[in-house]
Amino acid sequence: MKSLKTILRRSESGEPEALAPAHEQCLSCGADLEGSRSYERYRVCHSCGFHFHLSAHERLASLLDAGSFHEDDRGVTAIDPLSFHGKQSYRSRIISAQRRTGLTESALTGTGSILGRDLVIGVLDFSFLGGSIGVVAGERLARAFEKAAARRLPVVVVCSTSGTRMQEGLLALMQAPRVAAAVRKHSKSRLPFIAVLTDPTTGSAYTGFVNLADILIAEPNALLGYAALRALQETEGDLPLKAHTSEAHLQRGLIDAVVPRPQLRDSLALMLDLFLNDYTITAARDTRPGRSPHTQRAAWQQVQISRHELRPTATDFIARMTTSFIALRGDRTGQDDPAIVAGVGSLGGEAVMIIGQNHAHSGNASDGYVRAAGFRKAERALKLAGKLNLPVVTLIDTAGALPTLEAEEAGLGHAIAQCMATMLDSPVPTIAVVTGEGNSEAAVALAVADRVLMLDNAVYEVIRPEDAATILYQEAGRAGEAAERLRLTSHDCLKLGIIDRTIAEPGDGAHTDHAEAAELLRRGILRELSRIQRTRPKRRLEERYARYRETGSTRSWLRGRLERRLAHFFDRIGGTWDRVRWRGNGARRRMDFGEHPDIPV
Repeated sequence: MKSLKTILRRSESGEPEALAPAHEQCLSCGADLEGSRSYERYRVCHSCGFHFHLSAHERLASLLDAGSFHEDDRGVTAIDPLSFHGKQSYRSRIISAQRRTGLTESALTGTGSILGRDLVIGVLDFSFLGGSIGVVAGERLARAFEKAAARRLPVVVVCSTSGTRMQEGLLALMQAPRVAAAVRKHSKSRLPFIAVLTDPTTGSAYTGFVNLADILIAEPNALLGYAALRALQETEGDLPLKAHTSEAHLQRGLIDAVVPRPQLRDSLALMLDLFLNDYTITAARDTRPGRSPHTQRAAWQQVQISRHELRPTATDFIARMTTSFIALRGDRTGQDDPAIVAGVGSLGGEAVMIIGQNHAHSGNASDGYVRAAGFRKAERALKLAGKLNLPVVTLIDTAGALPTLEAEEAGLGHAIAQCMATMLDSPVPTIAVVTGEGNSEAAVALAVADRVLMLDNAVYEVIRPEDAATILYQEAGRAGEAAERLRLTSHDCLKLGIIDRTIAEPGDGAHTDHAEAAELLRRGILRELSRIQRTRPKRRLEERYARYRETGSTRSWLRGRLERRLAHFFDRIGGTWDRVRWRGNGARRRMDFGEHPDIPV
């Protein structure tokens, strides 16, 4: 990349104009910047990492392929629509800013490419009247999204803005819905929108189109939020360290990543490659599922293995299965549940949305429970996958939903229901894998997929065996007996038709060899993914509906009536109804009464 010092921009007259002189010392730590390569290339202090302001032209030069930028809508102007007068006329301030920055407005928009990937890009430059948004900036941004939708291109917007331009009054305020309408039109085209937040990003832009982005990334220590720092200080007094910054937003799940400027171009390129990935997995031979070898262990023993402290977590599996992974953070309400990890990764060369229940088997009572924010994060990931046409893979390993009053009041029930409904309605192929202990509604919410798999030693429970034993037998020590009765092993689930396939584990369990376990899991997922992607979307949705509509088939009228009568009869003569079994298939099904002396066989 060229040094930013050598990059030229054009003034209002069209003549090349040199950049502003460089700083000699860091404004944060006072380090000498003379000869600093980091400062020369990125305007980043080599000593403390302080990020200096970049102009719109410098920003484009640091992100786009050389010579690829083409400016659009430079002729869109509307100077002083309200004839606003203050200490200095608004018109003269606009003209002064144009001459000083070489821009005609705070928004610079156009087309370009990053590592050969075409895109529409917009930059809000703080040096032009604080990057404030008025009629012209709003119109340019709206046109950028409309052009991207028409050309089927992604959008990247780099923000450094103070919000609404007050000198244009309500006309400026109405640019928020103006741009938001264009963003929604672009979103309906199922194209990605990435917002890059730099210091500062506040006001109407933050509450408007910025938070409509699919992915939000920020530079380190950038001031972010609705309110300006001055307004917050007037209201709150002294603020905590790092408050209202990109790091604080990341901790709360309000943004997805904090990316230093030297890594920003590569990060954007990776995101665009994953989000716009048009490869699908195909198999060279028939991939009909065969029978996986099953270890004949007692149910309670499998429960213990599924909870082993060294068993791989979702994070472990994702790291070993994918070649690249872009994580999503938070549910955008100020919560980020670590029990759910979600993001887009490259699996076998295809981009997929992976959502995992991250159960750390540490023995801590609160580990493994999913909160409302976790289900909302998963719902957000499912919706993004549907928008970008990415297959979904969920990894199930959870102790259940967090049973606390705080969780209930945070909307736990609604979050679980919405997550499950969103997965049922997802237009893309979905695969769920129970990798550990899949417990109760927390597991089901992310397991209603087109294909459901289980690792050999995983368990799928309606309730934990210890709790079932306490409720049914009033003895927690009978958990082993309860586990057998609950039919919760992978082999049982396969017989019941709850799952489609089991996946073998290495040695005595996945905890003995994480690398081999991840490879076996990766192959199993790719095998099913290659099969399911052959099915047309409409048929796939119909089959998904039928699958869950028919789970646990009920009896026909005649068979049901006979079964009820026999059940009551056996209850009267000694409660031996458990000896009766249905055998055969279809019209040949008959009842086997075992060896009961009162019933002739």
